[in-house]
Amino acid sequence: MRDPDEWRARHVHWHVYMEARASLGLTVSGRDTRLRQEPDLVLTSPDDVADWIAGMTSEHAHRRHVRMIGSECEWGEVGDDSHIDHDLTRNLEIACRGDSIYADFERENDRLHLWLEAVTPEECHEHSAQPSEVTP
Repeated sequence: MRDPDEWRARHVHWHVYMEARASLGLTVSGRDTRLRQEPDLVLTSPDDVADWIAGMTSEHAHRRHVRMIGSECEWGEVGDDSHIDHDLTRNLEIACRGDSIYADFERENDRLHLWLEAVTPEECHEHSAQPSEVTP
């Protein structure tokens, strides 16, 4: 089992990149390409990461009914409180390990892609955080 606070030991922070597209598309920028660009936002704790994604989903996801995976005849709604709470818990676990998170969802007229790239001081000299700066 991995350490749930591995992000602290590695001094990870997250570079956020956002892109709206008309469709899913087949070409997606890679991590190296994104990291060469200025991030849209920099987040410094797993709580910030999970909360930010939850807020973006709540604000931007196009609400629609979907059949729940792994359930028998149960339906849910993309972007409802249950969906957001489920993803918040999962995203917090991922971020606590110091991992990147990629998410996308349909909006009214396009699709919003979110890339939260976990980076270490070795990968990012501009935003390198000292251990005291990344402690929530």
